[in-house]
Amino acid sequence: MAAFALMEVVSSHQAPRRIGALVNPALLGVAIATAAAAVVLSLYVLGHPINSEDIAVERDVQLTDWGPLAYTFPFFSWIGDLKGAVLEVLIFVAVLIFNRRAWVIAVGGVLSGAWYQLGINLVHRSRPTTALVPQVTEHPGASSYPSGHTIFIVTVTTVLMLCFGYRFLPRRALPVGWILVALIVFANAIGRIYTGAHWPSDVLGGLLIAVAWMSLLLSVRWVSDRVRRQA
Repeated sequence: MAAFALMEVVSSHQAPRRIGALVNPALLGVAIATAAAAVVLSLYVLGHPINSEDIAVERDVQLTDWGPLAYTFPFFSWIGDLKGAVLEVLIFVAVLIFNRRAWVIAVGGVLSGAWYQLGINLVHRSRPTTALVPQVTEHPGASSYPSGHTIFIVTVTTVLMLCFGYRFLPRRALPVGWILVALIVFANAIGRIYTGAHWPSDVLGGLLIAVAWMSLLLSVRWVSDRVRRQA
């Protein structure tokens, strides 16, 4: 009986260790938190497709002079659809050539598009109109929520950083790389709102979905271990 009890104690301590060896708890926590936030936001948008908060933020963004940042907005309007798909294929091929062991991260980034398709099919939302906001210079089709461009930009920049930044950049340059990723994501977010293509909550929803998915993917240690730089 004593031996059996000792085995139970040992196995109870080993189980968390085995789980920790398979999953990164911190990244899994980020994935759960952002996914929950995305669900709450999606439910709010379903119940309030037109709301005063979105209108106020959109007007503020559109009435702000963004200076040189505004020169990036046409690019974020241009990228997407077939062009985005072609870029993803090119990135995947580059990963196979220069960092083959990270292929699963590139594939995971592509699969984020499935969450966009799920979102637009569950949440049918009209895009901004000039009756509600100062300007609408872009008129994409499909549902406004979530922002597919935002999901795309977040996943693509993250994949590039993970597959190439950690492979080729010196360790001290990695924070600079992540700052650049954040700036690109920010510029895209402002651009999607400034052109009137999306409501602010569309962009926030896309950001939460992308972060949740990439965090969940990377929480699996078999996946995240492939980010480690090679000798």
